[in-house]
Amino acid sequence: MSSTTHTPPSQRASASVIGAIALHAGRTLRGWSRTPAILVQSLGMPVAMLLIIAFMFGNAVEMATGRPAVQGLVPLMICTGPMFAGATSAAGLVTERQEGLFTRFRTLPGVAVSPLVGRVLAEVVRGTVGAALILVTGLFMGYRLENPLAVVGILALAALVSLAFSCFLTWVGMVARTPEATVAALPVMMIMMFCNSGFMPVDGFPSYMQGIVRINPLSTVVEAMNVCAGTAGAGGSVVPALLWLVGAAAVGTLLLAATARRRR
Repeated sequence: MSSTTHTPPSQRASASVIGAIALHAGRTLRGWSRTPAILVQSLGMPVAMLLIIAFMFGNAVEMATGRPAVQGLVPLMICTGPMFAGATSAAGLVTERQEGLFTRFRTLPGVAVSPLVGRVLAEVVRGTVGAALILVTGLFMGYRLENPLAVVGILALAALVSLAFSCFLTWVGMVARTPEATVAALPVMMIMMFCNSGFMPVDGFPSYMQGIVRINPLSTVVEAMNVCAGTAGAGGSVVPALLWLVGAAAVGTLLLAATARRRR
């Protein structure tokens, strides 16, 4: 005599939500993988920037500060990769909205935010893969890891960086009227990229810029990654970076959820 096992509705609903998120994440990743320009921009460009900046300015930075430039540039490129890739992705999201893709998604069964959560998850995967490529390149260039297990901590921070940027920039893609409008944040991104302790130690900047460098969130993440690597100076901590990243991800998530509810 056979018996039938009944799955509670709550479990079926949870499985359905997870499946929908995974489906949309896979759709996004497959779309990127079929577009060489996106692969070059999101994975190849940060590695190229690391090589160019290190070879052009590395010796000057090391002579001026006494610190190998690569120790700051590797964490910096890990951070800026998801930032610029997310901005490009936000422009693509606006195009998808204009083409009616999200209107069609709303006619399908499932949670309304599943496409957005899946997109954020895809960004985290892409950012973590990009971080691994940058880290491998950096190791060949002389980036020091005192403990091989530091790789886990650095990649975990890279995933958090990707999550924070993708939540906020996906929201930008949902509220921007045109793809061109998403580049409004570009000046802020450029300041974050060049005015931080990854490009040069704080003391190497002019005195009037040092305050900006110290409060730059990327400076805290660069320090946290070097704490994981075991090469940070005395007093280094991962706590400020975690506070920045978790806070930014939370704010981005709230904005994204509120926007998704209004457009349901």
